[in-house]
Amino acid sequence: MLTIAERMRGSKQTLYNYFPSKEDLLRAVLDFDVGEIADQAMEEFLGERSLRKGLIRLGEIYLARQLDPLAISNMRIVATQPAESGIGEDFYENILCVAWKRVADAFKALMGEGKLRRADPWIATMHFKGLMLQDLLERQLLNAAKHVDPKEVEAAVKHAVDAFLRIYGNEEPKPGKARG
Repeated sequence: MLTIAERMRGSKQTLYNYFPSKEDLLRAVLDFDVGEIADQAMEEFLGERSLRKGLIRLGEIYLARQLDPLAISNMRIVATQPAESGIGEDFYENILCVAWKRVADAFKALMGEGKLRRADPWIATMHFKGLMLQDLLERQLLNAAKHVDPKEVEAAVKHAVDAFLRIYGNEEPKPGKARG
């Protein structure tokens, strides 16, 4: 807290006036970080005319952030907190799940419009997330790769979106036609 206060050119007491504990400060940082990215991702996803392009954009934003060193660092910090602190559970339920619920709600609307096959929107969302991650997150968390090649991320997103649309899409791709 002292280091943060010094960087902000304030006092530790002022910081504690806003955040009663280090855990509260961590929660605020995580909430802001995830919320900001979720807002951007949803705006760009919903702004695309093509479902496939929108899903690709959503996947690109998600993976870029998920694989970013700061996000990896935040995940490691949360994972090393004692279970009794409740930070991990709070982060999962009140930050991550809230962000993914927005995607599930969008998928539910797309299912209602007939653009996606009717299914449980939450499960479809978790399938989308899992298809995106592949082994990319594990490699970063475990320091098995110094960085992920952007071309690999781009390919992973396109393969994941195509697989997702094969499972949940209502339109069959036209044989021999390139999809953009």
